[in-house]
Amino acid sequence: MLRSSCWKTIFTGIAGLAVATMLSGPAAAVVDGPSVTWRIALFGKPRAATAHLERMKEFIEAETNGKFSITLGYGTLGDPKEFLDLIKIGSVQGALIVASYTPGRLPLYNVMGLPFLPLNGANTQRNVYEALHSDPRIQAEFSAWGAFPLMGNFLPPYELIGKGDQPTSLAALDGKRARVAGLQGKALENIGVVPTSLPAPEIYNAFDRGLVDLVALPHYAHVSYKTFEVGDWVTTNLGLGTIGFPTIVNIDAWEKLPEQYKELMHRAVEEGYTALHTAVAASDEASFAAYKKKGITLLELGDAEITQFRAAAGQPVWDEWVSEHGQDGKEVLDLVMKAAAGATN
Repeated sequence: MLRSSCWKTIFTGIAGLAVATMLSGPAAAVVDGPSVTWRIALFGKPRAATAHLERMKEFIEAETNGKFSITLGYGTLGDPKEFLDLIKIGSVQGALIVASYTPGRLPLYNVMGLPFLPLNGANTQRNVYEALHSDPRIQAEFSAWGAFPLMGNFLPPYELIGKGDQPTSLAALDGKRARVAGLQGKALENIGVVPTSLPAPEIYNAFDRGLVDLVALPHYAHVSYKTFEVGDWVTTNLGLGTIGFPTIVNIDAWEKLPEQYKELMHRAVEEGYTALHTAVAASDEASFAAYKKKGITLLELGDAEITQFRAAAGQPVWDEWVSEHGQDGKEVLDLVMKAAAGATN
């Protein structure tokens, strides 16, 4: 179990060291220490959503002359649904997880998967992640798996891509089969969509073979996983929601690090956030260029349609989620809304 003082060090250290780094400038000396090797489990291929880990690996290895080395295992260290288990047994020291792949394991953390949360913008998402990661209830959920969340990820809101005629009403989606994650799936189910959860690497084949009619992903991920090559239309302003998508670290592995490596990791987090912000923005822009080249129809919904969609699909999911999770659920949702409102993008 990570000591409470360690939690305070981790979550105040990341923010505090960012300020210190800006004031003092980059460290001139290489960080010396013992040889340490970490393995971090990921899925898919290198892409915008993994730019932070690519940059952190590069930064840490450069600062230590390779003494602190990191292996990024893209699909080579296990199935994404097993990442929490791998962390718990110490098979890997870190992982990039999708909380909605195993919702029962991180029940309160899956608040991030509620549809239509006001999470537009990288600064808003970071503010929300840091608020959640500092909450003792969230820390306890991760501690049960021998882990703590090191940092969040920036995911633009999910949008739907589909085949055939573009929908002109909510009724047009009735009976459609959709690859959609977690609570977003419940939202679509409320308007007659049949949701299914597939790990990201399996999406393209399912969509191409007609096993699903719709796919919900951020724009850049539609390009990363090539769903736009199969689809005929894509929504541009539905803003279906996002997911809990943190990078987590094994507690024992963290506590074994010498202090200079922990401090270096804090600085690496800031490097990672900068790289992630840049990569996601550039990738989103490239997505629309890819849509244009392919000739996919951009479907912009009217305000009335979006309001109707959110009332029919989203609000019941919020109400049910709070009912299931009681006072803790209400307070965690309130925490998310307050953190989102307090951010500036």
